[in-house]
Parts: sequence; C-alpha cells; structure tokens
Amino acid sequence: MGIVTALDFLQKSDDFQIPPFCVVFGEENFLRSETLRRLRSLVLSDGDGDFSYTRFDGTSVSYTDVLRATSTLALFGAGRRLVVVEQADTFLSPNRESLESYINEPSKASVLVLQLNSFPSNLRLYKLANASGLLIDCKQPARKDVVSWLIPWASNKCRVSLSREAAETLVELVGDDLGALDQETRRLSLLLPASGKIDVRFIQENVGSWRQKKVWDLVDAALEGRTAEALRQFDKLVDAGEAPIMILAQMAASLRKLSAATQLFLEASASGEKLSINAALEKVGVRSFLKDKTAEQLKKLGSSRGRRLSQMLVQTDFDLKGGSRSDPRHTLERFIVSISNPEMRTVNFLR
Repeated sequence: MGIVTALDFLQKSDDFQIPPFCVVFGEENFLRSETLRRLRSLVLSDGDGDFSYTRFDGTSVSYTDVLRATSTLALFGAGRRLVVVEQADTFLSPNRESLESYINEPSKASVLVLQLNSFPSNLRLYKLANASGLLIDCKQPARKDVVSWLIPWASNKCRVSLSREAAETLVELVGDDLGALDQETRRLSLLLPASGKIDVRFIQENVGSWRQKKVWDLVDAALEGRTAEALRQFDKLVDAGEAPIMILAQMAASLRKLSAATQLFLEASASGEKLSINAALEKVGVRSFLKDKTAEQLKKLGSSRGRRLSQMLVQTDFDLKGGSRSDPRHTLERFIVSISNPEMRTVNFLR
C-alpha cells in the first residue's frame, strides 16, 4: 500500500484497507497516539476490541511472543486480531530478518503494527513494507499543514467552527504542538456560548492570557540575560500544571521567528542590503498584533544567539520527545540557561 503521512491517514482513514503489516513511525507523539487509536478502531469491531487486542513493550518482548500473538485467532467472530509492538526500535534490530520473512507470509488472522521512532528507508524491511504493507509517517507537520489540520479537527472533534485566520492565530499563540492545540481547542469549546463562534478576537481574549504572558516574560528575561528571572517564570508555569513540552512549544512559536528574522538580517548584511525590522518580521510571518512585541525581542537577541537558536530549539524539542532520558524539566531548564548566556549575545546588529 505504501507510505502515507499521519495527517492524511487520520483525515481519510475510511479509504484505507488495513494490510497485515503496518509501521507507525516518527517523533510526533500526538500523531502516533491518534494513529494507533484509529488503527484499532478500523481493525477491531466494538464487540471484540478488548479481547482481540494485544500490546507489547518492544524493549523487552521476544519475537516468539509476538509471532504467537499474531497466530492466535480472534476470540469472537471472524475478525482479525491487532498486535501492536510499542517502542519497537530495540525490537527491530535483532529481529529484522525474521520480520522480513514474516512480511512475505504474514498471518491472515492478525494485523501486526510496529511503532518506531525512526524507520530508515535504506532498510530492506522498509522496502518490503512499502511494497505490501502500510507505512504511516508521524513526523511533525509544517506550520501551514498544522493550520489546515486544525480547522477540520476542531469541527469533527470539538464541534466548533474555526476560520483559517482564527486557526492561524491559535497556532501563533499556542505553537504547533498538535497535542497542545487539541487541548486548547477543547478548552475553548467549553467557554464558547451556544450561539457563538471561535474567531480571532475570542482567541486573543481567551487563549491562556496568564500563561502566554508568563511565557513572554520568560523569553524576555532570557533574551536580556536575566537567567534567574527566566527560571522563576518557568517554575511558575510548571507549578501551575504546564508540561515542559507545551512550554517549549509556546516559546518556539516566537523564537523560531526570531531565528528566521536574524537569518534574513545576516543575509542582507552579507550582500550589502538594508532591511528594516518591520520588513523582516513581515517576511517571517509575524502577525500585526504581535509585531511590536516581537520587534523588541529581536532587538534584545543579538547575532550570535540568533544564529544558534534554530539548532538549539530542534535539539531541545527532540530531547523532550524521547530523545533524552533526562527529566523534561531539567532539559528545558538547560535550554533556558543556554539562551540566557550573555556571552552568546555579542554584537546586536539589529539596533
């Protein structure tokens, strides 16, 4: 059946025939969770969902146990079993040849799903799965695709209508973490009057006003080198119940634009061109109601931090999504300390 993005699968899953072998791979936790949930609903009927579903921990399960589960008939009816091996990266390496043999003659009684953080395309198993199985890529979608996903998701899951402008504003304020956007949209739906709609003004008035202010304060303090104050604001957010990954998503919403604007200034400087701050912010997509605030942050950033910011964001996001065994709180604290380092600021060529 080949490869499909998780967003396409979730939006058009009724069009798919689920083959006996599937791989769900990629780092976006929300997409992985929703994809596995949707696979379960497609493979199993309501009556045998609990009895015909087997889930294994890929860090400890043996291939023999997995093979035995795939060969076991469903307890009720003529349906198939669903066998899911979670965190299967460790499971894959020693069992690759066995899985290659399995995919050529899979059990007709089951659907076997491997959940992987990554699935290199140069593996023979990848090529076999791409030819006769289903590969669902759960990578982080681009910002424009997040906005396009959010509009029908809000309608189908939360029974609320979002215009594209409203969706763009919500992503601007919350960030592009899909789990955080789902949570915030559900919260907004509870605040919405029965006859109302979620428009830009409603979002600006209700999307985490206290939380967003604290994140702005945190970023401001970090860019000014006030590390202790930045960490104090971070502690307040965590103590209020905010998860580090959601805090990073909100920080990244502005920091990515600061990084992109810095790159524009570097390119303009190298070519001898003049570039205004407003022009740079407009090019990187800063919305008008955030332009003044972002301009102030850009002036505080400095060239050295601006150069490194994108790489630091990517690494911290990777670590928080399972790439590191460190405590998420400590991981984000290290990131805040790093961007607060006065030695990274050097010349502020944006003044």
